[in-house]
Amino acid sequence: EYHQLTGSHLQVYGDIGELYGAITHGIKLHRNYAKGSDGRLGNHLVEVKTITPFKNCDTVEINLDRNFSQVLIVKINADFEVRGKLIDRKALPKGNLRGNRLRIDWAQFGGA
Repeated sequence: EYHQLTGSHLQVYGDIGELYGAITHGIKLHRNYAKGSDGRLGNHLVEVKTITPFKNCDTVEINLDRNFSQVLIVKINADFEVRGKLIDRKALPKGNLRGNRLRIDWAQFGGA
């Protein structure tokens, strides 16, 4: 509704991605701004990356120096529908590196 009224976006998409992970996957979130990862799922540390509806491409950049064993990529589309993909770190591609940062595309991990 805010977007329809103002044409602007609130800066809440990262929080929405983390809440999606907590609700749909049971991720126990760390306190805000904790270093290393965003939450825990069993014995796994989880990094959450969110693709916002106003982004030009469906890619995220993951800092491989962070301490995580799974990454949850959350996509919020232009209709504000939310979907996510939970990926083991060992399943991440080895290429597409920029230093310690890996760029991956939503479509790389099944489905559109």
